[in-house]
Amino acid sequence: MKLQIRNLFIAFLVFDFLIGPLRRMLVQKQSLQETYSWLSDPHLAYVGLGSIFILWLYTFGAYWLFFKTYSKNNKVLSFSLLPVLAVVGIGLRYLSQEIIGLQIFGKGNYNEGTSIGYYIFDNLYYVILYVSLGTVFFFIQYAQHKEAQQQALILQNQKTELAYLRSQLNPHFLFNSLNNIYSLIYYKSDNALRSVEKLSSLLRYGLYEKADKVRVKKEVAHLDDFIELQAMRFDYLLALDKQIAEDVEMLKIAPLMLIPFVENAFKHGNLKDPKKPLLIRLEKDETDLIFRVENEKRAQQKDEVGGIGLENIQKRLALIYGEKATLAIDETDTEFKTTLKIALSEC
Repeated sequence: MKLQIRNLFIAFLVFDFLIGPLRRMLVQKQSLQETYSWLSDPHLAYVGLGSIFILWLYTFGAYWLFFKTYSKNNKVLSFSLLPVLAVVGIGLRYLSQEIIGLQIFGKGNYNEGTSIGYYIFDNLYYVILYVSLGTVFFFIQYAQHKEAQQQALILQNQKTELAYLRSQLNPHFLFNSLNNIYSLIYYKSDNALRSVEKLSSLLRYGLYEKADKVRVKKEVAHLDDFIELQAMRFDYLLALDKQIAEDVEMLKIAPLMLIPFVENAFKHGNLKDPKKPLLIRLEKDETDLIFRVENEKRAQQKDEVGGIGLENIQKRLALIYGEKATLAIDETDTEFKTTLKIALSEC
């Protein structure tokens, strides 16, 4: 938190005008010229400007005391020093007006014979007003500072959690890919080098893509790499029906947002039947970017662990898009469908 002396001084001038000149103009019906007529009298100008300096001392002093003590958890010290500030301010005003001013102009601000007790009591009114101004100004700034810290902490926690969620690459997928690549190399398959290239591309994108959002076109290219690498694992032609609308390619989404749904289909889906292919659709309507994945379920599920997973993606959606994104899951005994919608305003 930084000292805001300029803003405090502006607040002081406005406050002083409200309880001084403006009040006299409204209540006593003085003109602006009458209100500031004291400036033409040397003694009154000396007293008036000196008083303004003391009032500023109360305001700034209270603000500075709280800034140096309260913000460092010395709360008791903050309030205990306020009487000291009051005594110093009243003492300086008495010195400047009733002693120095008396020597210069032959008269002080108060009538001759005014007791010290009355002088102190009369000045407490201004002490309370202007010390309160400095105190209130500090606590407003302090509350804003704490709120900003809290928001920064929330944002940092979100970024940390997002980084963690993004880092959860499917170890089972990685092991399967490496085993598959090993087999391809062992049998001297033409797909061996191609599979290494695709896996390298996937890992590079997953680990080093730091942008908060990427073009849909880039995310789809990553998705194609994933599908091609997966296809090399099977000894049959995949039943795949993928359509990407051209008018969505330049939109932006969070990276690694699409692949978990397709990964889930490869893990649990039956991709042999051409009549029930893995269906992938990416399009938009008037309000949303829509990504749909539908697949027939395998009779037996063996790969139940690992992966980024739908629970992970739901957390990421909530952190990144909040209520601007929805995920609908429709599961039956034979089919699994997911529909992701992201508001176009977020793309």
